[in-house]
Amino acid sequence: MLLLLAAGSLTWQFGFAIYRGVWNNFLVEVQGVQSTQLGFIEGIREIPGFLVVVLVGLVASLAPSIVSGSACLLMALGLLLYPISGGFLQLVMITFLFSIGFHMLFPPQAVLVLHHAGEGQRGRWLGWMDSVGSAASLVGMFSVSILFAKLGFNGLFLLAAGAVTVAAIVLFSTPGPKRLSVGVSLLNIRREYATYYVMTALQGARRHMYMTFALFNLVKVHGIETLTIVLLQAVGYGTSIITRPLLGRLADRYGETKVLMWCYALTSLVFTGYAFIQNHTALFILFTIDNILNFELVITLYAYTVAREGEVASILSGGSTIGHIPGVLVPILGGLLWKVAGPAATFLCGTTLCLAGFVYAVWLGRRIAARKAARATLAG
Repeated sequence: MLLLLAAGSLTWQFGFAIYRGVWNNFLVEVQGVQSTQLGFIEGIREIPGFLVVVLVGLVASLAPSIVSGSACLLMALGLLLYPISGGFLQLVMITFLFSIGFHMLFPPQAVLVLHHAGEGQRGRWLGWMDSVGSAASLVGMFSVSILFAKLGFNGLFLLAAGAVTVAAIVLFSTPGPKRLSVGVSLLNIRREYATYYVMTALQGARRHMYMTFALFNLVKVHGIETLTIVLLQAVGYGTSIITRPLLGRLADRYGETKVLMWCYALTSLVFTGYAFIQNHTALFILFTIDNILNFELVITLYAYTVAREGEVASILSGGSTIGHIPGVLVPILGGLLWKVAGPAATFLCGTTLCLAGFVYAVWLGRRIAARKAARATLAG
């Protein structure tokens, strides 16, 4: 079952990598998007993530395989429509449709992985699934570099749509629980899961700062061309093949909060580098480090450890909603700050977010350790 899930992850990640490889240059070179428009597009794209808790409540009675397969079909439809988008408004509408499928894919896919993985191996398998996705993304990036001259932006969007459609077929065929979640209302956000929600909010702010402005900085400010951007992302995906399983194993061994501390400390340095460094080689190194420190899998593992039985999808969807509040605000506010004060100010805000995540991870780690010590004392 895990191999079947890996096949589904491989195909949709391949298609998504093609999309990511050409996205920023498509916006700048074909659509003529400016920084404020980019922030608006990215903010709109994150609204479905904000609504995931409602969407999961609506489909909670369906099997995870049905939900994940349907999500892939929505992504494929969006990719098919991009080549015929005729202006800013249509671009926004297509992005919103694509985003519904993209954000709805993660809770059921995570439920399927956690369902089939063994005790003490869940972090490892989450890491391996990310590794498979990184390998597929690497192939996708190389495909862009080879086929871009021949297919152009439109042909590559069509190729990506075909790959995601194959993923939908694979995921529809994957066995799993009969229901995505149990006991779920449309707004199932529980107070007892507050620590997880704070984690997702901080990570959502950091991730969308990176996703929105890191590549845009390279393209708009430093004039990096499409094929160089593709190669740079390919390097990041290649290193992720090794580092994602490592992050999962570290989380299994040392706990989620310690790994989060290390990751936030490193990403705070990366954002500070974005703000001040002008050397292209150094910026490429920073981007690669930033790309491999995609540590959502660690937060997903933490969600599993605190969730009630049968509520993994519920807590993940609630976390997605909480995490996408900054996902909607950060791109818009960051784009406005970029226009008023320049790129450095925007990236220093990213540094501040990472330091806040570091402090919270330290506090949570000490809180968990204190509770374990108290339980051990009572047991003794």
